[in-house]
Amino acid sequence: MAFSFSKLFNNKPKEVPSISEIIEKIDFKGGTKYAKNKTNIVYADVEELGGFPYLKTVIIGDTSVNIKRVGCTVKFNFNNESVELNSDNTTIESNKIKNTNVYFTEIDFELNEQEATKIKDLKVVTMEYGFKNKVITFTPF
Repeated sequence: MAFSFSKLFNNKPKEVPSISEIIEKIDFKGGTKYAKNKTNIVYADVEELGGFPYLKTVIIGDTSVNIKRVGCTVKFNFNNESVELNSDNTTIESNKIKNTNVYFTEIDFELNEQEATKIKDLKVVTMEYGFKNKVITFTPF
């Protein structure tokens, strides 16, 4: 005679919500919703520190990175030109959101006044993060 705990307690496997369902429920107050793709959302704001502008971004979704010494880039593509920025820090690390399969990645980028003005004023067609040899594309809202 076989014995089974699942039959004894009538346990059904828990349904795990999809990443997009989890992302929709997150109410992140630390930035402005800027762009998205199927499994990630980007919050981005141009801020100032000591009189110098910088781009503060947060990626929430299935993107998990752990980069040391090389940092990453972000590229804003407009109709006829683009602006590519380097990360302020060379170490980029994602943090897993507790009890989910969703990650939270904060990345700041250096920029000058001219780049900040373009990002604020021109229509961004796509936004691309470059992580080592992987590029992730986002579409602005």
